[in-house]
Amino acid sequence: MAMLEVQFEDIGLHFGDTRYTIGTSRTTLVGLVDLVTLLPDPKLLRIRLATPPAFVVRALDEVDGPTGLTAALDASPVNLVVVDPGDPRVANRVSEVIGLLGRYDWIPCVVYTTLTPAGVTALPRFFGGAMHALLLSGIDDGTTAIRDMIVRLTADAVANLLLDALSRPIERLPAPLVRGIRLLFASPHRFPSVEDLAASASMSRRHVHRLVTDAGLTSPTQLLVTARVLRAYQLLRSGGITIQGAAERLRVAPRILARHLRLTTAVRSSRDLSAMPPAEVVTHCVRSLYRPPAALRLAVGDSSHVPDRSEVHAPPRPPRPGHA
Repeated sequence: MAMLEVQFEDIGLHFGDTRYTIGTSRTTLVGLVDLVTLLPDPKLLRIRLATPPAFVVRALDEVDGPTGLTAALDASPVNLVVVDPGDPRVANRVSEVIGLLGRYDWIPCVVYTTLTPAGVTALPRFFGGAMHALLLSGIDDGTTAIRDMIVRLTADAVANLLLDALSRPIERLPAPLVRGIRLLFASPHRFPSVEDLAASASMSRRHVHRLVTDAGLTSPTQLLVTARVLRAYQLLRSGGITIQGAAERLRVAPRILARHLRLTTAVRSSRDLSAMPPAEVVTHCVRSLYRPPAALRLAVGDSSHVPDRSEVHAPPRPPRPGHA
């Protein structure tokens, strides 16, 4: 299966004569989003028909074995798992499947089943962590519904790459605000203003602004902008949607979203943005979000210079689980 391997290096910033490095080094497989399935053929066909072009669907043969779920999760990055507990290959191995999904709990799992005794008997066992979404055959498995679900569940992959890149500034924030920021990137349409981010952390807007800027991020407003840019990128890349359509889903005016995209990524068309590799989009977003910590700004001034990658000589950080 063709995948694009990207070395996402550290980004070094200069403030005056001082170099400050944002740790982002990792080699990760991006470009194509990998879905693995253990489904009967009719359900597999519906998944294939609804899957956006940037996604690859791999139909597995069993739970174990060289072409099974265990080998797939162990061997390569997977962005989404879709299983049917009523499938004979799964029905007698539910405990093993749930245990396996627990080992890879950062990978979302969709349970796609039928309202029959065989389909729902094991369903309660997936509640409480193993299942991130439920699809019912013949009820809510239309092409648009499946596509929207896939985009929503896999959008976290690119957002997590950004949050990892900004892990050092984010580590300086209190836990309630970190949770609020993660909620923002998971559901940007639910955060129309900085007040909503502040409310999610039970803080005032002024306090959030001070915490964010002191930690080394540009502003809470730019966090909102970046979350919208990343989700718009995922929507545009999935195909069949325009900037206007993405803006409607994000609950912002199309001209405002277009301006956010242009200022953050320096591209002027949705076609150019959807063709941009995820690592490049994340790099643009990191640069728009990052500023030196308050103490460093006082010491060396607030001017910044982002060097070319040839200027960066930082050792790589350990990869995230699921990345090569």
